Amino acid sequence: MLIDAHCHFFTKNVLTQSLSKLENHMERLERMSKPAAKVGSAELVQLGTNTFEFVNKAIQLTPLEMYEEMKKSYGEPFIAVPLMLDLSYAFIAPQDKMIENKKSLIRSMKNIAEKKRNEGVSDWMNNLSLSIEKKLDVYDRSVMLMDVFKNSYEEQINDLTTVKKQYPEYIFPFFSIDPRRDDEFEEGVLGEIKKYIGKDKPFIGLKLYTSLGYSPTHPVLYDNAGKESVYEYCEKHQIPITVHASLEGFSHMLDKNYVEGDVYYASAGRAVPSEDVYEEGIVTYKNNIGRLDFAELTAERLLILNHPFIWKKVLKKYPKLKINMAHFGGSIQISKFLNNNQTGFYSEYIIDLMSEFPNVYTDLSCLYNYENKPDYMVEVYEKLYKPLPEHIKSRVLYGSDYFMISLFNTDLKDYIELFREAFGEEFTRISESNPTKFIFDS
Repeated sequence: MLIDAHCHFFTKNVLTQSLSKLENHMERLERMSKPAAKVGSAELVQLGTNTFEFVNKAIQLTPLEMYEEMKKSYGEPFIAVPLMLDLSYAFIAPQDKMIENKKSLIRSMKNIAEKKRNEGVSDWMNNLSLSIEKKLDVYDRSVMLMDVFKNSYEEQINDLTTVKKQYPEYIFPFFSIDPRRDDEFEEGVLGEIKKYIGKDKPFIGLKLYTSLGYSPTHPVLYDNAGKESVYEYCEKHQIPITVHASLEGFSHMLDKNYVEGDVYYASAGRAVPSEDVYEEGIVTYKNNIGRLDFAELTAERLLILNHPFIWKKVLKKYPKLKINMAHFGGSIQISKFLNNNQTGFYSEYIIDLMSEFPNVYTDLSCLYNYENKPDYMVEVYEKLYKPLPEHIKSRVLYGSDYFMISLFNTDLKDYIELFREAFGEEFTRISESNPTKFIFDS
């Protein structure tokens, strides 16, 4: 049976309420935006408004109706793998529950420091309080947008759990959670994963989207202070993980945020701890709202927080981790790779990871016609897929990225027909046998 290994069932229960809240903030967002170098703030707001209007119109279906709509395009029953996305911190930095107590602590420390006669102690306490203040400044900004995606996490769990119960043989969702929320749950983030993911649970795998503001080597994921980490648990139980692997997509919107773990440092050409590059580990971004377009804003965050070199560090520690580097670099990067453009590095690095680590997969989802070529899918097959060695071909997956593919004026029925025509007999491999191994084999 055909398996769509990468799709989304973001419904009106999740997005319309969130986007409506965000749309209400657009005028305020415009006022606080600085004059843009390439895109004016008014244009930016209009662009955002148009997108939100499109999405509001596009998601008037329930998850079950979305599956039925997709089935019409495929012409047969199929297995859908809808990926959840935890958007809790897309527009805000994590709010510390003890933030007011910490502010009071700072004031007390300063008062104590002033009374101390020992100059060394006074300097030390002042420096410590300033260090805490810097982190609080990052945590305490942009609170006007803090409720935009409130309850989205719970809504997605409810939606996907419901559709899983309705179509248990055809729907296999992937769970998503931000590791920075570890203290929000009694058993932490790993407790939530154990609660929801498993062969007898509503979710079959895990979705991570690190450009939302965290590192692939965040301690909760990578090295949980002596406790079991998320990767350790997933590797042990062969839980499949899908991660965004493209310079296109979505990211958080903050101009700076505190990052625990590694970031990609372009000057060194490698992954390094964030505190080695940025003071106090607070990453400052050059491309921000009101200055550049969203493509450049997201690309910068995707590069810093999601580079293949960071994932290589993860895989060196957990070499048997079953992980799908989604999008094979993305349509723009694939196009550059096929044209021997040296800036098209993402696809090449993914191939390198697949060559070195036997459980690394990639999917060809949201493969829209970037250059408007009449035979673009044939070129992808002939120049990207066909030259791959057999052991890598066995780990390439088909995915649609429904319904996000619609943003690129690509109809799902046309999309699947192009794939079938270009890949021929190989389409069965990437849409049936390969995803079966990734999703169901343990």
